[in-house]
Amino acid sequence: MYKSVKNENCPCRRNECERHSNCEACVANHRERGYPPSCQRTEGAVYRNEANISERGYIYGKWMGKDDTWTISYGNVYCYLLVGTEKALLIDTAYGEGDLRRFVEEITDKPVIVANTHGHFDHTGGNPWWKEAYMSAEAAKDAKRAFSPEMQTRLESMPYPDYKINIIDENTTFDLGGRTVQVVPIPAHHGGSVAFIDSASRYLFTGDELEAGQVLMFLTETNQIQAHKENMEKLLSLSHLYDAICPAHNGTPINKKYVSDFLELDKQILAGTQEEMPNTAGFGFPPQPASEGPFSGDIRRAQYGGASVLYKPF
Repeated sequence: MYKSVKNENCPCRRNECERHSNCEACVANHRERGYPPSCQRTEGAVYRNEANISERGYIYGKWMGKDDTWTISYGNVYCYLLVGTEKALLIDTAYGEGDLRRFVEEITDKPVIVANTHGHFDHTGGNPWWKEAYMSAEAAKDAKRAFSPEMQTRLESMPYPDYKINIIDENTTFDLGGRTVQVVPIPAHHGGSVAFIDSASRYLFTGDELEAGQVLMFLTETNQIQAHKENMEKLLSLSHLYDAICPAHNGTPINKKYVSDFLELDKQILAGTQEEMPNTAGFGFPPQPASEGPFSGDIRRAQYGGASVLYKPF
């Protein structure tokens, strides 16, 4: 049992931590986790830990594009960490392998807000490392639904499998101190997709709704192409607020001209004038659809400029 003596001058900004200002408990916890608390870290030092190392090396990669704007990569899945003067915003959490929270806390000691672009598990799987996350109402329906029984078992073993979900919409803005992040609903690939526009980096974060590889438009029975077209029109009208696009897969950042290319492609598909490719081959997508499951059936690929869409005839 740790002493309940409180250090009123505790420099750590994570006020929500149950060990905050309890130096003995805090130091013991960090010793067990393999890296020092914020008050004992050397400026500029990088702290590693075994939980985030596999037989192939580090599970996560990271790089800073613009000031205090980090990409965290898990293979070809990207999360983004935006650090303000008071708080940080983590956009998406990949599958949650290793100890994502520990990795994030090696980058910043600011309190971290977790927010998701949509509800697919390769974007929400790491949410249970935190007590709460922010997402749209539609995303919340899928966020805790893993892609496999093994992933579901892992989710249930994480610190906060029943994490609280806070709903966001077009009226939501995150104030991180010195930078604000605006929420823009863009549901198509997923019914709960939102984009984030960051005032500091002037990046647009789009999840799976816009990328350089392909956008999957066959996962629901609705006319996703029409919805996607309307979303591209919305993003084009907001283009004065961002300079580049940060998707969740297949390269980042990418040119904002992709918005115009996707808009034109959507128009062509709706009009029946699109150029269809001879197969479905793309970056990370096979030439032929699967024999069963959500990636099976009559799937087609159409391209225009830098835009590529996989869809089923409607």
